[in-house]
Formats: sequence, C-alpha cells, structure tokens
Amino acid sequence: MDPPLNQRTRGTMSVETAVPTLPLQNSTIPVGWTYGGFWRRALAALIDTLILFVVSLTLAVAFGYPLAPQMSAGSGAPPVALGTATVVNIALYLTYHTLFVASGMRATPGKRFMTLVVARPDGGRVGPGIAFARIGVQELLTLPLLLMQSQAKTAPLLYLAVALVVCVALLVNYLMVAFTDQKTAGHDRICGTRVFKTPDEGI
Repeated sequence: MDPPLNQRTRGTMSVETAVPTLPLQNSTIPVGWTYGGFWRRALAALIDTLILFVVSLTLAVAFGYPLAPQMSAGSGAPPVALGTATVVNIALYLTYHTLFVASGMRATPGKRFMTLVVARPDGGRVGPGIAFARIGVQELLTLPLLLMQSQAKTAPLLYLAVALVVCVALLVNYLMVAFTDQKTAGHDRICGTRVFKTPDEGI
C-alpha cells in the first residue's frame, strides 16, 4: 500500500532541501560573464590614462594654462594658473569616468576595449550616483598629495612622506583585485560594484 500523500510530500521536500544551492549573487550573473582580472583592468586603466592625458594636453594648449602644477611650480607661473590646472584635471577625470560608466557603454573606453564593464554584483546597470562615488573614492586617495603640491619645494621631505602614503594606499586598493574572489578593488567594495569581463555581444 502506498504511504499517505502528506508523508510522500514530506519525503520529497526533505530530499530537495538537502541539495545545496549556488549563492544568489553568482547565479544571477549573466551567462558568459566572469570577473575582470588584475592585468586586464591594469591595461584598461593605462588606455584611459593615455586618453585623458591627450585631452588634458589639448585643453591646456587651447586655453593657455600649465598642463600640471608640478611641471610649472618653479617657472614663475601665477598661482591662479596652477590652481586651474589642478581643478580642470580633477573635473576631467571625474566627468570622464562618471559619464562613460553610467552610459550605455557601461565602461570607460579603456575598459570597453578590454571587454570590461562596471556593474552591480548581479550584473545590473550602475547609475550616475554610484558611478561618481566609485571614481570619487579613488580621487579622494590622491587628495592629500594634491593639497600638498605647494609644499613640494619648501618642505620636500614632508611632501615625499605624503606621496609615499598615497602610493601605498593606491597600491593596496588596486592589489585587492588580484587577491579577492570577485576581483574587487577597495572602491568596488565601498560602492558595491563589480568589474566583469563580458562577451563582445549582448552588453
């Protein structure tokens, strides 16, 4: 004789609940996507740096201000011009990363060339606020060095110490990509973002 229906149901449920399930954050990643590795992201950052340098140089030539403060600190350039270079470069850096990451490309040109996108942990699109916060965290790491720029000549040891601290902070932030399961840098963890390597189509 077959067991009652409620006993068969309980038996089925006990077997189903014993089967382990994948973590939700991994099961919802789009098919074909993997986490972007350290060297791929490093090459993408290099491409973006070159693009930004060309744009910054073009603006400096077009509007007649120094390209960067350290290049003209001893040349007698007025402080206003030095401030202009710093402000323009920061604004350019923030705008470039924010607009491209929040756009339909979902990545800067450098990342896109390396088939990378910036997204939420489930692969969802990142909005302008998160995109700005993500790059803003990186910019904050270099802020002490920018504020100490005027002390490079008058207090070189202090400036060198600040530069060393900033470099170590940046190094730790980026090296986390090589040693974490989901290849997350410090700013990715803070802002809840991930960098994915994607297929060329369907982005």
